[in-house]
Amino acid sequence: MRSTLAAATLALAAIMTGPGFVQAAAAGSVPALQSPAETLPRPADEALRTGMTTLREMVAVRLQDDAAQAMTEADYVALAGEIERQVGSIVAGRDFHNPAGRHLQWLLGDITDGAGLMRSSPRIPGKRMGLLRVVETLNFYGREYDHPGWLALKP
Repeated sequence: MRSTLAAATLALAAIMTGPGFVQAAAAGSVPALQSPAETLPRPADEALRTGMTTLREMVAVRLQDDAAQAMTEADYVALAGEIERQVGSIVAGRDFHNPAGRHLQWLLGDITDGAGLMRSSPRIPGKRMGLLRVVETLNFYGREYDHPGWLALKP
């Protein structure tokens, strides 16, 4: 056991003092971005822009209504269903097998999670938290994606 540990320690020391390792450390190499999904703003095609604009408008109308008169539990559940249907139409036919697609999938999943909280929370404050999660994720989309004219929502 000790001889194996000693051999592994010597091998690691040899690797770390080798010329390739020392040159890389001396050059101060910094890993570069590995994919275009890391660039901002992230690309958005016309179908995504249209779907996200529809989703934003749907939520904006309810936020304005909520300022005038508080939403009921049934209102939250109905809005959650509308949000989930809209996310479903955005997802339809979309490729999520690249870095940009995976980021979009995460973002849409976060919106769906907020809608799920709106639907399943037993009390209105929990449903309101779900709506706020949807609003914050939509605002994040506006900051991260190439969507000219996007207006942030004010919860």
